Amino acid sequence: MQSKPIKMSKRTFVVPHDFTFTADNALDYAIKLASQVDAKIELIHIVSKEDEISSTEKKLNTIAGNFPDAHISCTSIHGSIFSDIGKFAEKNNAIAIIMGTHGSKGMQKVFGSFAMKVIISTSVPFMIVQDDSEIKNIENIVFPIHTTLESLQIVSLAGNIAKMFNSTIHIIGQKESEISKVKKIKANLMGLAKRLEKMNVKCKLDLVDSEKDYFDSISEYCKNTKADLIAYSNDSDRFFASNDKFAQSIIFNNQSLPSIIINSKTAVITHY
Repeated sequence: MQSKPIKMSKRTFVVPHDFTFTADNALDYAIKLASQVDAKIELIHIVSKEDEISSTEKKLNTIAGNFPDAHISCTSIHGSIFSDIGKFAEKNNAIAIIMGTHGSKGMQKVFGSFAMKVIISTSVPFMIVQDDSEIKNIENIVFPIHTTLESLQIVSLAGNIAKMFNSTIHIIGQKESEISKVKKIKANLMGLAKRLEKMNVKCKLDLVDSEKDYFDSISEYCKNTKADLIAYSNDSDRFFASNDKFAQSIIFNNQSLPSIIINSKTAVITHY
């Protein structure tokens, strides 16, 4: 079956809110980004009973009222967090779903053992913001790649984000000893650079230490380059994709950097 493209003709951020400090932080981040690119925000809450919709929407409107200069709409939905957040975002042609998390334990508390399942359930990218993520401009985006083609699917999305915020994308790969892998990494890096050049996006290419765990090298690189966002493409067709440890390491990185995760199998074309 052919993958469906992401429809992003309207700049909209969807922010799930569960009335916690973590969700407040995600909303603050969304407001910061929206103010820079003239986007609107859809603030939503999923309820388990229909008779909770009215009271929940009042709570959301109270929160939105604290930000009179932001364009925020509020919606309460009766449904499941595992599917309806993504469906709502797709219906509203969202650029991204901006969601807060306390960290791996906190996210597990909200979503149970299906944390990654929520993220990969939709073609809309998830931007994850931790409790102590700093709310600042997106100037440097780190984009780690693998030897697989799936890791390249996020380039158009990352490039469009970089164009919106006038950011620099740092494309990094891990040094390899096998000749076949060296050739794949080199080809991927050069191919991405050419694509971003055509988009008039600033980019830098680099290879990181192969003697360390790849994520540890990424983390060190992010620190040295003062990264503001990590972009990662997740292959949802992999066996036990919902337990992808590498993706979870990106999401719950110890520098509390916001991360944006895209489902490489459903996201083919991005429109901003």
